[in-house]
Amino acid sequence: MGRFLIFFLVILTSCSSLQKWAVRRSSPVFHQAAEQLANEDSWNFFQNSAPGNLKLIELVYLTQPENLSLLPAVIKSHAGYAYAVPETLAIEDDFLGLEESQHKIEAIHHYTRALDYGIYYLEKKDISKNDLLTLSEENLRKKLKRETDEDDLVALVYTAQSWGSLINLQKDNVSLVSQIPRVKILFDFVCTQRPEIENGLCDLFMAQYQASRPRMLGGNPEKAKEIYTSAMRKYPHHLLIPLSMIQYIYLPAMDADGYEKLATTLQSEFKEWGSKARDNLSDESRYHKSRSLNLYNAVAKKRLEIFEKNKKKIF
Repeated sequence: MGRFLIFFLVILTSCSSLQKWAVRRSSPVFHQAAEQLANEDSWNFFQNSAPGNLKLIELVYLTQPENLSLLPAVIKSHAGYAYAVPETLAIEDDFLGLEESQHKIEAIHHYTRALDYGIYYLEKKDISKNDLLTLSEENLRKKLKRETDEDDLVALVYTAQSWGSLINLQKDNVSLVSQIPRVKILFDFVCTQRPEIENGLCDLFMAQYQASRPRMLGGNPEKAKEIYTSAMRKYPHHLLIPLSMIQYIYLPAMDADGYEKLATTLQSEFKEWGSKARDNLSDESRYHKSRSLNLYNAVAKKRLEIFEKNKKKIF
């Protein structure tokens, strides 16, 4: 990675035409690199290695910010890192009752950067901040449909995810919380066109939305359970889905029985997913064809470890 970074820094500090050539040539590489991060099965390794990879992608993009081809990868990288690492660690800070969590502050920092990049991306598509906040749902949908296409959906969904996560982490900010219906419009727009985008991200958001909102504002915990249950059937090797059901259904309800049942199932699944047995020099577990879910599963495993460690405080 060091030689690779030095090589690109040399190229990117050269003449303008060479910069543009380098960014065009490197864009597919960095998109693939962002995708390959999802194959990482070690949360600890991801925690240590992701910042350098993220910064490299961002630096390459910033040499030519008018070129939007790399921007979806930058948005996704900041949002994904925020969710996987600092937001995960902030869960334990919350259990410990820390008044100021540095992990929460870091998560907000990266989600904010992802959202700022996402807003810039949309502005280049002639969709302004004012549009996002004030257009009627119908008119915003029409504008999104008119100004964006299939290639914009990843940028849109991670912009929405970052926006929603910032709201979730700052629930004491009434003005910010009032924006959650606008986030849902973006998610609905993307998920209607590509329901399977980013390995179940739509299901995760919709379930959390139903679980976290008061009934008078459109929330429905029973509907959330239905979405989680359906998603677990659809993605049987996606362990972040049942983990999220624990986090957003059973823990808030103080449902110890529901927690224990699902946590026990998850612990059994983690053993198979994380098995390093190579009796025939190959991975023969049920998970061997689901490498694109590795990072999701690693995050789920880390979060369950935090829940188990603090179980007596929770219940």
